[in-house]
Amino acid sequence: MTTVITTVSAQNAKELCRIFEKFGGAFFLSKNSVLDYTAVSPDFLVFCTEDVQAIPSEKTVLLCDGSEKQLHLSAPCRFDQIVLYEPEQTEAQTENILSVGMSSHNAISIASSESNEMHISIQSVIKTLDGTQILPCEYSVMLSEPFSSQTVLFAFAVLLLSGKTDAKSLKLRL
Repeated sequence: MTTVITTVSAQNAKELCRIFEKFGGAFFLSKNSVLDYTAVSPDFLVFCTEDVQAIPSEKTVLLCDGSEKQLHLSAPCRFDQIVLYEPEQTEAQTENILSVGMSSHNAISIASSESNEMHISIQSVIKTLDGTQILPCEYSVMLSEPFSSQTVLFAFAVLLLSGKTDAKSLKLRL
């Protein structure tokens, strides 16, 4: 199971869960709701919070908007991967910080977009949660419904990090 902590809105987090439902299911928790997006044991546990605290689990990913001035994490916080959407600073990527967005400076970016399809480019080598390396490439992502760019990029990053993408066909249906 992959634990996803997100500081995005509850609505965006629920959109992520609707996508994760197709990839093994998701269980969603926020201070106002608990929702189950699966009939069996889910592959994703999604927490929506404004206050990021330590989460004692393996395979934990933090999703947050890179425009936040400072991401303050308490000392015991440990995440296997932190995914930033459109970070303001273009500082060098570290092993556990992954930038996503519209710019080619991001590790994962949208190369092109049509009504129901996006081409998502992996710009640098990415290490998945199980240690597999993903080399730069481009995925064709079919959308079953209209999602925001942020939701698509966050979902793609989590699915990629969790090993739920097909590295041979380079195609994904959300």
